[in-house]
Amino acid sequence: MQRPFPFETPITGDSLIDRRAELHQLHLAAVDGAHVRVAGPRRYGKTSLLLAHERSLSDTGWRTVHVDFYGVTSLAEVCARIATAYTRLKEHRVRSYVDALGSRLGFSLTTAGVGVTFGPQQAQPSQDATLTAAAELLDLPLRLFERDRRHTLVVFDEFQDLVSAGSTLDGLLRSHVQYHGDAATYIYAGSQPSLMRKLFTDRERPLYGQAEPLELGPLPLDEVLVDLSERFVALDADPGDALNPLVTIAAGHPQRTMLLAHLLHRELTMRQSGWTTLPEQQADADGLVLADAIVDLALNQTREAHQGIWDSLSSGKKAVLAALADGIRPTGTRATERAGITRAALQSALRELAREGQHVSRITTGTTASGYWRFTDPLFALWVTRRGRA
Repeated sequence: MQRPFPFETPITGDSLIDRRAELHQLHLAAVDGAHVRVAGPRRYGKTSLLLAHERSLSDTGWRTVHVDFYGVTSLAEVCARIATAYTRLKEHRVRSYVDALGSRLGFSLTTAGVGVTFGPQQAQPSQDATLTAAAELLDLPLRLFERDRRHTLVVFDEFQDLVSAGSTLDGLLRSHVQYHGDAATYIYAGSQPSLMRKLFTDRERPLYGQAEPLELGPLPLDEVLVDLSERFVALDADPGDALNPLVTIAAGHPQRTMLLAHLLHRELTMRQSGWTTLPEQQADADGLVLADAIVDLALNQTREAHQGIWDSLSSGKKAVLAALADGIRPTGTRATERAGITRAALQSALRELAREGQHVSRITTGTTASGYWRFTDPLFALWVTRRGRA
């Protein structure tokens, strides 16, 4: 059964809120044969957007391949991920090609658990065999196009991890895809916006200028409120005055929006059966009080994750985030005095947080570089605000 407010996994296209402009840009790029780099923080709906785009192209006869590079550590693993993606097409010709490739090079690609991994006939495939496998797998869209003239969309998700597996792998990739012409269009997607920008805007990198930029921002709150209101009506559930403040608190963050809506809907459903998910004293809460109670549920559910993030941060980053959460200029005099850290150290910590692109982002206003810093995750912002307090 499809959940009305899915928040744990990528969602289906019909559950997307807005993103019409982004889907239109991806469609135009595909039609024009232009490659695109898509960047957005984790849990920002990037994969859901890409899956919706893939589904749309599949309906028009395209072949679509989604390669997830998350956590890859070697070229051999990169090859396995690419092979996995192609075998999901369930095309006998593709499966036969992958099997023949492995047999010819002296290794096997076998189903193991949820994926396809290298199962070497020897201790480990040789470097030459692995490089040959990578070359042939990267050129697979061209081989397929030569046979059936079908275009292929190839999505490389968590693309920044490819470079983590080998600093020259983006060069290897470019040396093949630049010759694919009409055979394939590529989307390079990543969850570290600053690194993704560097890979495609640094003149020293192989993929410099090779893809149109598309960075995901927060969802528009008016669109979110309309969409969620319609979903509650369709579910015959009345959120009353609690929905609007929850949408505001979620601040356009796709996953957090769905999480808060899910918790609200679950509470309303439980009440129909005479139960509640809230403490006894809040069992009849509504409006702002109900919204606050739902936020408390969400913070309780995400507390361990927030604590894990906090514990992994340096003292300088903690000081910057604490100041930002408390409404203090993160590198100002007040922040330096209460943290006992120099302004230079706070500025360095803020720059590093900005490069990582996971916890904060700079919102610019007008045509100048001036603006303000904001948390990417509004629940993490609340957790930091309440740190050490109930």
